[in-house]
Amino acid sequence: MNYKEAAKNFIENEKQFHLGVIPTEQPSPLTKNLSQTIAKDTAAGCKMILSVDANITKVAAAAFETEEFKSLVLDIKKAIDNRKTILFSSVGASGRMAIQLDQTWRYFWTSLVNRIPGKKEAFIEISNLSNSIITGGDRALVRSVENFEDYMTFGRQQVIEAGVGPGDLVIGLAECGLSASINGSVLEADDRGCTTYYIYCNPKDILCKHLDRVRVVFERKNLKFISLFVGNMAIAGSTRMQVTTVELLAVGAAIELACWEWLKENLTAEELEAVGRGVLEPQEYAREFQRLVDDLSSGEALAGLAQAVDYETSTYNQNGLITYLAHDYQLDIMTDTTERQPTFTLPPFKKFKDTESQVSWAYIKNPLYPNSVAWQHIFRRPIKGLDWSKELYIRLKAAQSIIDNPPAVATSEVEEYVIGNEDDPSRYSRKPANLVVIDINGSATPEVLAWQNKYKDKFTESVALRMGEIGSEKLLDKEIRIPVKLSRTIMELMTHLMVKLCFNILSTATMAKMGRVWSNWMIQVLPTNKKLIDRSTRIISTLAGIPYEEANEEFFKTYFSRDPKEIYRESYVVETLRRLGFDPEKEIK
Repeated sequence: MNYKEAAKNFIENEKQFHLGVIPTEQPSPLTKNLSQTIAKDTAAGCKMILSVDANITKVAAAAFETEEFKSLVLDIKKAIDNRKTILFSSVGASGRMAIQLDQTWRYFWTSLVNRIPGKKEAFIEISNLSNSIITGGDRALVRSVENFEDYMTFGRQQVIEAGVGPGDLVIGLAECGLSASINGSVLEADDRGCTTYYIYCNPKDILCKHLDRVRVVFERKNLKFISLFVGNMAIAGSTRMQVTTVELLAVGAAIELACWEWLKENLTAEELEAVGRGVLEPQEYAREFQRLVDDLSSGEALAGLAQAVDYETSTYNQNGLITYLAHDYQLDIMTDTTERQPTFTLPPFKKFKDTESQVSWAYIKNPLYPNSVAWQHIFRRPIKGLDWSKELYIRLKAAQSIIDNPPAVATSEVEEYVIGNEDDPSRYSRKPANLVVIDINGSATPEVLAWQNKYKDKFTESVALRMGEIGSEKLLDKEIRIPVKLSRTIMELMTHLMVKLCFNILSTATMAKMGRVWSNWMIQVLPTNKKLIDRSTRIISTLAGIPYEEANEEFFKTYFSRDPKEIYRESYVVETLRRLGFDPEKEIK
C-alpha cells in the first residue's frame, strides 16, 4: 500500500477503531492546559492530574454497593473453598494490572507460610489457584506487542492454553472492549463453563451502539458485568491512568474481602491474629482512596511529587538515564516504565545482549537477586510466553505480516531482559546516569543499600525516593520524600494504589513538563495498533482543525515516509502537526 491506500482502507474498513465517541479516549476538562500549567508550576500540574483521580472514589463507592460486586466477592471465596482457578485476563495496561493482581495474590498466601506454618499446605495450594494472561504473553509486561490486541482469536487461544473449565473463575478487565483479545478471552471462558466477569470502564449504551465486538459480549446471558465508568482520562486516551487505577481499587478490594472471609472461617483466633492485618469495610476502601488522593494533593507529599518530577525532567533534558532500584514493589514500578514507551514514543526496554538498540530512559533493577530469580519474584509462577507456530497463527487468522514474521514473544524471550542485580553498563552508558533507590514503607533494606553502595561510583549520583510511612533516619545524602499515612491491609492494597498514583504522576507530569504532552493530549503517542492509529488521527484532526479523513491520510503520509530506524525521533503525530503548520510548543490559549 501507499499512504493514500492505507488511509482509504482505515477509513472504510476499520470503522470499529474510530473511537471519538468513547469517553476514556477523550481528555478530562479538569486537566485542560496541563502542559502550560506544569511548565510554570510543577506542583500545580501534579495536583491537576490528581483532581481527575478523585472521580475514582465515587465510582468505586457506587460499585461496592452493587449486587455484582458482592457476587464477585462470594465467587472468589467459592473458588478458594473449591480449589478452583481464578484467572485474571486483559490487554495492555489492564493486562499488566492482571499480572499484578495475580502476583499480589500469590505473594500474600505464600507469605503466610512463615507466620502460620501449620497451614502451609493449604496456603501453597490456595496461592497456586491464581493465574493471569496478558495479550501477547508475559513478554508484553516489558514491551508492547504490536497488533495482538486486534484479534479475538488470540484471546480465545490464551484462555484455552490456561486450561480453565467449569467451576473456574475468569475476571476480564476491559477499558472499552475495543481490544478484541479481551472480548475473545471472556467469550471463550464462558463457552468453557467458567464463572466469568467482564469489568468495563465506559457507558454500556455507547459501547453497544458503536462497537460490534463489545455488543456480542453484552449479549451473553451467563456473563456477570461490573461497570467502573470513571469518565475522561487525565491525558486523552491514557487508560493506564484512571482506568487501571479503578480496576486495582475495585478488584483488589474484592480479593481482600474474599480472602479475609476464608481466613476467618479456617483459622483459629490465634492464627488470625498472626496474620497481622485485616481488611476494610467496602465503603472504607473508597474513603481511604480519597484520603490518599487528598494527601498526595497537598503539603509535603505534593512538594515531594513535584521534586521527583523536576528531578526526572532535569535528567532527561540532559539526555540522561534513570535506573530505579527496588525489590519490593518492583512489578508496580515496571508496569509504569513499560507504559511510557507507547504513550510517549520512548525507547522500550532492550535485551541485555542487545548493543544496537537505544537505551530506555528509565529502567528498574532488583538489587537482591540475579536475573532469573528476580523474574521469579515478578511473576511468582512460571513465565508464560506465546510459543506459537506459523501453522497456529494461520489457524487463528492472523495478518500475513504476523504469519511471515512472528514477533519474539516466546517464553524464553522474557529473561533476556535483565532486571536482576547484574552489572548493566548500558544503564550508565551516558551521563547523567542517576540511580534512584525506591523506599516504600521502609522497603529499602540494608541489602538494597549495599548494592547501591557497591555500584554508586559507576553512576552520576544516587537519590532515595521515599513514599508512604517514612522513618526519621536518612538513607542517602539526597532524598525525595512523599510522606503518606496509609491503611495497612492484608494485601497492602492502599500501598499498591499509592505507588501507582505516584508513578502515574511522575511519568506523565515529567513528559508534560518536557513538552511531550500538549494541553492534555498525548501528542507523542506511538501507534502500535489500530486503536492508537485512530487516537493519532483524532489528535491531528483536533489540533490541526481538519476533518478526520484528511487527518488520517496525513498521518499515513508521515508514517510511510519515515525510516523505521528513526521511530523514536519524535512521534508521527508531532511530525504531521509540524508539517501542517501547527506548532506543538506554541502557547495554549
